[in-house]
Amino acid sequence: MAIPGVFYGGGCSYMACRGLMMSGIEDVLLITHGPVGCAYFSGINGYRGPNGAPRPRHIARTFSTHMDEADVIFGGEGKLADSIDEAVERYAPEAIAICATCPVGLIGDDIGQVARDAAERHGVDILPLSCEGFKSEPGWLHGGRQILDNWVGREDGDAGEFPIHFMSEACGDDRAREMKDLFDRIGYDVVCSLMGITTYRDIARSHKAKLVVLDSGKAIDAVPQLYQERYGAGFMRVSLTGIGNIAASLRSMAAHFGDAGLTQRTEEVLRAECARIEPVRARCRAEFENMLVAVFEDIFRSNDFAVLSSELGMDVVMVAQDYETEVYTEEGFTVHAPVSRIAGFDEDEKALFGFDRAQTVRRLPGCPEIDCPERELSWLRVRLDRAQVSDLLVRLAPDLCFAGIEERFGYASAAMRSEKFLSDERGTDYMGFDGFERYARDLSQARDLSHWVLERPTWMKGGESDG
Repeated sequence: MAIPGVFYGGGCSYMACRGLMMSGIEDVLLITHGPVGCAYFSGINGYRGPNGAPRPRHIARTFSTHMDEADVIFGGEGKLADSIDEAVERYAPEAIAICATCPVGLIGDDIGQVARDAAERHGVDILPLSCEGFKSEPGWLHGGRQILDNWVGREDGDAGEFPIHFMSEACGDDRAREMKDLFDRIGYDVVCSLMGITTYRDIARSHKAKLVVLDSGKAIDAVPQLYQERYGAGFMRVSLTGIGNIAASLRSMAAHFGDAGLTQRTEEVLRAECARIEPVRARCRAEFENMLVAVFEDIFRSNDFAVLSSELGMDVVMVAQDYETEVYTEEGFTVHAPVSRIAGFDEDEKALFGFDRAQTVRRLPGCPEIDCPERELSWLRVRLDRAQVSDLLVRLAPDLCFAGIEERFGYASAAMRSEKFLSDERGTDYMGFDGFERYARDLSQARDLSHWVLERPTWMKGGESDG
């Protein structure tokens, strides 16, 4: 339940609709109906396709009706109609989507009628999305439902024997090509990839998918479930980051179809990829093994850091806000600490942090599979308040700290700090087998650059100088 005066939850409905559900559809031109600031708040239509692929002409541009005070008073329907006319004339997009912002909902502009009139004028499919930011309905759900109601099922193109709908916001840039190649080798036909890179035509035939695969840290299960209810598609959550997660996910997908050939190809691909990545893995593990990393869980992809760090041979401490309570407070954090590290505490220290009565678990939250056969992984789970978490970090002295998107603790004593080490913001990700190497590379870079933040240069040390 929302508490007046206390912020709890994600961004606005408009942000989740335009930014998450719609922005990956590369040939659909998005028009923000509202003040220009809202358009930039959700990011430009930045092209996320593979390098060298053709770019739609409207990509990397932001389109807004730029409502001002007069439009809020007298209405902005005329501006919206003119914007659609200009967009069609200049860019001839495959389709257009109109994303409404807060002022539109307050003044009552009829974006649906404007869209219908413009579609009749131009013969272009135009989707009005009433995703005003203040709405309590999640924007991703509104956008997903409107996509299914208006676009899905319009085309009956051919689909392979094992068609899937791969939903993942991380499936962008060259990762889209990398994951598609992996699925192709096994025998899957990726008919659509909402939140990743996809097209209007892909969406129109996405009802052909027999399985919707969701790889996301966000709780957006309702959209795949709509496919399940309307078209009978299967649905499963997977994680394709981390070698253990990839293997478990691909095997679960093959088991869903129950085909012996598909299962055999899955195992062949897994063997080939694991053999290919093993030399890289051995080299990376030698560099990072036995380091201690603290991961502050957030609503994005911090679980990926925990999985990959474990597979690099690092010990992982995971700290998460206790969301089981009904009231959001600064107190109450669930902490998972490695049993091997707590073993060095004396009895008084164990009692101070509650480890003497803590529950032992074999898996980290949000990390279904970790591939570390040579190590015995187990954690002690306790609930601590904010001061205790800070004290525990000082006692454990982790080498690396992922502060999370909220940066609650800002642990500055770690040898490698990573307040901005966020895959969503940095434009990179660690999906797929090669993601393991990309992650190790970025960790190396963070370590090599950390002296710029943590070490005082000679000219700032009170007159000390080599010359």
